[in-house]
Amino acid sequence: MNSLTTKKLKKSLVSTEFFVLVLIVLLAVFIEMQSGLFFTNNNLVDLLRSMIVPSIFALCAYLGFISTGPDVSFPLIAALSSYIATQFVVITGFQGSIAIVFLVAIAVGLVLGSINGFIIAKYNFPSLIVTLGTSTIFSGILLGAFEASRMELPATMADFGRQSLLAVTNAKAGIGSSLPMTFLIFVGLYIIVYFVLNHTMAGRGVFAVGGDETSAERAGFNVKLIRFGVFTVSGAIAAIAGVCYTVESLYYLPTEFAGEEMIVIAAVILGGTRLMGGVGTLKGTILGTLLITIVTNSLILVGIPVYWQKFFIGAIIIIGTAISVIQSHNLFKSKKSKDSKGLQNSEVVINETAQKQ
Repeated sequence: MNSLTTKKLKKSLVSTEFFVLVLIVLLAVFIEMQSGLFFTNNNLVDLLRSMIVPSIFALCAYLGFISTGPDVSFPLIAALSSYIATQFVVITGFQGSIAIVFLVAIAVGLVLGSINGFIIAKYNFPSLIVTLGTSTIFSGILLGAFEASRMELPATMADFGRQSLLAVTNAKAGIGSSLPMTFLIFVGLYIIVYFVLNHTMAGRGVFAVGGDETSAERAGFNVKLIRFGVFTVSGAIAAIAGVCYTVESLYYLPTEFAGEEMIVIAAVILGGTRLMGGVGTLKGTILGTLLITIVTNSLILVGIPVYWQKFFIGAIIIIGTAISVIQSHNLFKSKKSKDSKGLQNSEVVINETAQKQ
């Protein structure tokens, strides 16, 4: 094993993703030992099903953090976009492809996301404050202007929601579980985002802006355009998540996403995305979401009451934030130390040159 491979191995073993993976394994083993139900086929399928929408939402939070800052408006964008898309089908009597329903929602999400992006990019306002404000406005439009309430889905959406990629049954318990078609959408979105962030100049710009805005500008990146684009795309992704959840549930409920932003942000931070921006991975985001999903879905298997889930999620938020802050602090100290050494070396060279002269 060469030194480069050894360094990569050591780096991976101390990474946040590795610690989260260890936590997932330990938690899974604990639940299995206590209940004997964790590794059953229907529980594993249920976990995958439960991960779909939070994982898509996590993309919104992830893109916000690595480029600009926290985005807390994506649940309301999802709720408003999916409502308008559902109403479009109801009012027009549309019976065509479900893709059109998604496109309607995406169009709405792009508009709502661009509002966030415009304000943040144009006026350089903190993303947290802007998205808090716009989420309140979107909520007012949804519940006040539209008077949205629970409604059953039209056939076009309900039929898609009933389709499944995989169906399993636990013969002993007599419980069946299915993996919906929306799982393909979730996988497709992650592939697209991964490709854009890692193999395009726009993706490099997203990380550059989040890491150091001044350096990004000097490198030729349009900071305002990138921030506008990130929040606009985030709105479209949130809209997709909203429709996915609606068709999976077979009904629409405007308050279904209330508080979802905190759980999703906890998952993203826990996965290693730093609060200061510029650093984060999609695999860490997936692992963080999986851990949160296990906490929210599987602790009941060992008899832990539902209200304790909030306790564990709150603890995870604090731990994840602490890890992020510590990593950012260590990175700053390391960079400062390197700059200091570089300055000292420069002074030595200057002094030696002066003595020779």
